[in-house]
Amino acid sequence: MRKNAVLKLGGVGALAVLLLGGGLQLASAGENTGSTAAQTVNCPTVRDKLPAVPASAAAGVERELANLDEEIARQNERLAKQAANPQGGANFINNAILGPLKSKRVAVLDRIEINFNRAGAQRPNLDSLATCGLNAPGVASALNSSVKAGNAATGGNITTAAAQTVNCPTPQIPAVPAQAAANVQAELANLDKQISEANARLAQQAANPQGGANFINNAILGPLEDKRKAALDRIEIAFNRVGAQRPNLDNFAACGLNGAGAGNAGNGNAGAGNGNAGNGNAGNGNAGAARTVNCPTPQIPAVPAQAAANVQAELANLDKQISEANARLPQQAANPQGGANFINNAILGPLEDKRKAALDRIEIAFNRVGAQRPNLDNFAACGLN
Repeated sequence: MRKNAVLKLGGVGALAVLLLGGGLQLASAGENTGSTAAQTVNCPTVRDKLPAVPASAAAGVERELANLDEEIARQNERLAKQAANPQGGANFINNAILGPLKSKRVAVLDRIEINFNRAGAQRPNLDSLATCGLNAPGVASALNSSVKAGNAATGGNITTAAAQTVNCPTPQIPAVPAQAAANVQAELANLDKQISEANARLAQQAANPQGGANFINNAILGPLEDKRKAALDRIEIAFNRVGAQRPNLDNFAACGLNGAGAGNAGNGNAGAGNGNAGNGNAGNGNAGAARTVNCPTPQIPAVPAQAAANVQAELANLDKQISEANARLPQQAANPQGGANFINNAILGPLEDKRKAALDRIEIAFNRVGAQRPNLDNFAACGLN
């Protein structure tokens, strides 16, 4: 559910905003600017390192995985502000961002371990997953929402139902003025945090259904829409405050549901989620806006725990392929070449071939652990936004 795009930021010290695999990064535009690109935190993923999750522990584990992603979003927001307005000397990031993040992760990982222990399962040792580093500018943070609710086994062979995830549209944001970039970034991170919170509740609902047929609409999707309206309104206000035309983002508030096991689009730095669709707008100076690829999100069934790491790796490959294709499209917009069929022949065609290979490897990951092999062929071909 996420696409990648470059948003040109106007004004002195212009920055380019990259929506990479659903994650929004701030990167230098390379045009007479002294600003630096925002890095993102690089934390080891946890979901794919977990053993089979007891059914009685699933809701608690899911909640803590969402907490890990929320902390990543929060610290990426701070890194974006630090890139826009450096402070505190050479050790500021280590002392004020990475250090506190490690402490918070230690506490969350300990709670995940306790969830296993309380359910009578062997307590995993997750200590090595607490420390985070930094990604290079333009690289989105890996999240734990990337493989949602696979088979969570109890001490026997009982499995819980795979949780659904929310399906929220990616806001189509026009070129962001440099003065508004930090505020826009913060609200995109809020949108991702809201999605993580809603997904944690859906996981609890899958493990322990309650409230009748309308519970999800009334208790999860409705409140999520209200929160998204407020965040999108603040994005609009950020444009207005710096004298730019206020965009109308009302249509991006309402969310639906993905099928069980499918992923979400990301919006901010924290948005390297698990789907591949997204719809960012790529600004390209006076050459006009570059288009972005529009790829369908693979509808993947509940992922067996033994296949989770491989599926995660291939979803990351799909995002990388989209990022590479989107990097070529702005170049083509700025300097058209190759005739009318260039994009189809040189960008979309090779992208489809790479996606076929990655989707095939996802299918094989299921097959190798004795699960039914899904048919993902229909998700290979991409179009253009």
